Amino acid sequence: MLQVAPDLPERHRAAAADLRAAAADATDRLHRVIGVLREEDDAPLPLAPAGETVEQLVARAADSGLPVRWGTDARTGTVAPGGVAERLLHRVAREALTNAARHAPGAPVVVEVTGDATSGATVTVTNRRADGSRPACSGGGSGLRALRAAVTAVGGTFEAGPHGEGYRVSAHVPALIPAAVVPAPPPSAPYTRARRRVVTALGVAAGTGAVLVAASVGWYAYTETNAVLEPAAYAGLRPGALLADLDLPDRHVQDPPTDRAPAPPDRTDCRYYRASGELFVSVDHYRLCFDDRGRLAAKDVVPRVGGQQKSQREEFVR
Repeated sequence: MLQVAPDLPERHRAAAADLRAAAADATDRLHRVIGVLREEDDAPLPLAPAGETVEQLVARAADSGLPVRWGTDARTGTVAPGGVAERLLHRVAREALTNAARHAPGAPVVVEVTGDATSGATVTVTNRRADGSRPACSGGGSGLRALRAAVTAVGGTFEAGPHGEGYRVSAHVPALIPAAVVPAPPPSAPYTRARRRVVTALGVAAGTGAVLVAASVGWYAYTETNAVLEPAAYAGLRPGALLADLDLPDRHVQDPPTDRAPAPPDRTDCRYYRASGELFVSVDHYRLCFDDRGRLAAKDVVPRVGGQQKSQREEFVR
């Protein structure tokens, strides 16, 4: 692995470790977000129990970070559990919470459920606008239009629009709904659009990260493989040779193993080259030191990590 290759500089191994940690953190966030948003939203509105009450929905939204609370007049148990009325109230609350989180992030949200078994129940979701923002959303959204049609189809009332410093969605569902009345399923469920946006955003972020990692690895491979000095070429270097006359690789090592190399000769400029093109492993390095006239003054073999041989210097008389 790149992180543990002993020949890499410390900052490169630290960067690799950070990349791995960031990828693991992004994966964990993806799992948690999908767990919060995942719903069977594309199914028609069922008459069977929904499996989650409005109270549980509010608690789940609060756990996921939405600043939502129950109003002072809120009550639960105002409609028969598992019926069309409860499911409609649940869907209205979900759509309103989704819109509040999308259009007024960070703004407080208040949920109230009032009514009784005789008159029916009303769910009201009110949110303030975020600082400097416009009202949370318009009443013309496809999700709200679909819910309006579903609520009015069972004899209820539905209102959505600006309210004070924010936005309010309110729906009243009668206690008794004729069995023959089946609300039309919404074409697009509230959390479906939110989930798609989240997954798309995470996909873009993951793709960008992968491109950056691939580019970094590609650049590392290019620079390292183009800084290889063949052993035969190294052996043929002669004292006093001018740098301009030598056929050296296009690049030299940017992060040389100076910690394993002996002290360079005084008043020289040294360059390091790899003795092998193998990547992500420790290899021997060649060091060439040139004097102020550009003449080869010394050459050294810097052994790889774990190598048995000591640094081999051939220093020329200047």
